[in-house]
Amino acid sequence: MIDALKEMLDRFSDFGGKTDRSKYWLATLAITIFYIIVGIVVSVIITICFAAGDDSGVLGLIVGGILTLGISIVSIFITIAGLAMTIRRLRDAGFPWWFFFINFVPSIGQIALIVFLCFPSSDTPVIDFGGNSGTQSYTPSQPKTSPQENAPVVDVPVEEAPIVEETFETKEAKWICKCGKVNSGNFCSNCGSPKE
Repeated sequence: MIDALKEMLDRFSDFGGKTDRSKYWLATLAITIFYIIVGIVVSVIITICFAAGDDSGVLGLIVGGILTLGISIVSIFITIAGLAMTIRRLRDAGFPWWFFFINFVPSIGQIALIVFLCFPSSDTPVIDFGGNSGTQSYTPSQPKTSPQENAPVVDVPVEEAPIVEETFETKEAKWICKCGKVNSGNFCSNCGSPKE
């Protein structure tokens, strides 16, 4: 738990990279325990100051103000480190970083964010918006090809290739072009040559 908290504080400004599930939840547990202990200690100190001080309670107000200021500065640092760790955890779970903003949806946003943070680590995106999945996209300079379901295996030269049988889906005769592409229309979908 201490190692996870130390890593969170060391990487307080690192909004890139990833944080695995166990380190995220151990650091969150450590921060929660820290805030509980600090709350108890501050309450005891302020109570002692009010009890031991004069009747006006000036000592308690001064000590309380100093402690509140110090805790506020530490809380800002911890909040920034926690935000960076949450964004790294979302990325590790396969979600885009901006899924953090679902937290602001009334009544269900925080529950949804907790569910996203509970997902296991993933090398591939759970939700793919393109560009980060490693798949090759179609560009006009590349001919778009798809596997032919009923394409025959032909071992004869292209010039001697027979017309392929008619299929039930298209009711058109398929033919093989000079370039080797199996077609069903009057022109080759790969090179544009007319049917011979």
